Amino acid sequence: MIRRGARHHTVPRDNDGTLSALSARCTHPGCLVRFNDTESTWECPCHGSRFDTSGSVRQSPATQPLKPAHLAPTE
Repeated sequence: MIRRGARHHTVPRDNDGTLSALSARCTHPGCLVRFNDTESTWECPCHGSRFDTSGSVRQSPATQPLKPAHLAPTE
């Protein structure tokens, strides 16, 4: 996870090595997700939502995927 200003982002690498950036805020209550190495999922500690490494919902109560993040270069 990285922090840019007041925002937190996940930056997962897929199987072919491509990086993507996602918001680290759960789409249900807005808590910061944490990565579970054993399950390879992002998990919300507040209500138990789970997301795969692409941000798709794997377990509710969240119904929306993690939002894409746009990481502009710093000046």
